[in-house]
Amino acid sequence: MLIDAIKNKYEVILGFVTVVISLSAFKDELAKVHINIGILQFTLADYFLMIIYGFSICLYFYVIEQVARDSRIGGWRLFDYMTRFAFFLFVLILLSPLILIIALLIFKLYELFNLPSYLAEHTATKSVFATIISIIATITSLLSTTVISSRLFKQVLQKKKEVAEEAEIIAIEMAGKLLKDGYYSHSILESFKALETHLYKKLLEKNIRVSIGRFDELLKLAVSEGLIDKSDVPLILDLRGMRNAAAHADSQATEQLAQASLDYVKKWANIRNPK
Repeated sequence: MLIDAIKNKYEVILGFVTVVISLSAFKDELAKVHINIGILQFTLADYFLMIIYGFSICLYFYVIEQVARDSRIGGWRLFDYMTRFAFFLFVLILLSPLILIIALLIFKLYELFNLPSYLAEHTATKSVFATIISIIATITSLLSTTVISSRLFKQVLQKKKEVAEEAEIIAIEMAGKLLKDGYYSHSILESFKALETHLYKKLLEKNIRVSIGRFDELLKLAVSEGLIDKSDVPLILDLRGMRNAAAHADSQATEQLAQASLDYVKKWANIRNPK
């Protein structure tokens, strides 16, 4: 899948920028290479500079989104728009060499065949055709970039849901195994982790921005979205209290407490008993 190929976008951005910067040693030579695709005319040096600017913006937006995700403002829709724009710009830059090559071929073919031939003597008409070619190339590139970046964004969200669901199942299975082996405190920790992951997954399915590390916010959003009843909140808070107690080294959780925690989470999250 394409998303797997570019999932490490930070490395792709930094690697690409490093290559472009290394070409700066040949900036004089690159400045002599002129690219003409109709109404757009620029040098290869200008093109590489635009790439650096574009990737810098992408990296900035990615970092801002990651930093804000675990803060109080992390739920703002603004960060979704920033991420979508960063995806769009990221894909556009990756596709730009191919777009430029296609546009150049079209323009060169137009100049080579010069159909109809009398256009060579009509500069104004020829300029109109060149403008049309440039506009078509621009619109095509923007549309293709929009489609690809939108699909990538959806794939990223779907991947997050799949990862959350897998983590939920693993936590339940681990809680059961730890309970069976007599590690009751650790079992309670895993039970709560499964509950926390389940809430996070359900909110992701509703395309709600939230951080898995902010349980109070998870719980509040889950109630407001009707994912859980208000009557369940005291029980969930009791489970968190068990988790907090079990997290201390001097805590000795009982088997009954660990079993109750696991049973509650499996019943509430509608998870079947693992084999």
